[in-house]
Amino acid sequence: MLLKGLTAAFALYALLRVVSRYRRGGGLTVELVVWLLIFSGLGAVVFIPSRTDALARLLGVSSGFNALTFITITGLLFAVYRLFQRVQTLQRDLTRLVRELALRDPEAVAPKRDAG
Repeated sequence: MLLKGLTAAFALYALLRVVSRYRRGGGLTVELVVWLLIFSGLGAVVFIPSRTDALARLLGVSSGFNALTFITITGLLFAVYRLFQRVQTLQRDLTRLVRELALRDPEAVAPKRDAG
């Protein structure tokens, strides 16, 4: 019962943080909806675990826990892929920007040398 209470408290805290961040203009509506679904689902699964068994049967796995584990791992791998892709894009854009600035004004981007 302690684990259920802690999980529900975490889900509620996370929901409040997501909503407050959105209200401050720190996130997109799509992000708000996704996180609301995730943390609301987490809170619901704690108190209604039989729903995950129905999902497991639909996915063809043995238990609700296995189904949620597979879905979570798949989601995390996709998130890592997207983050990696975003970092590569930012690195490429930064390289192009620095190269362009260096060609415009070479002294502006030249490293400073210490006299000594």
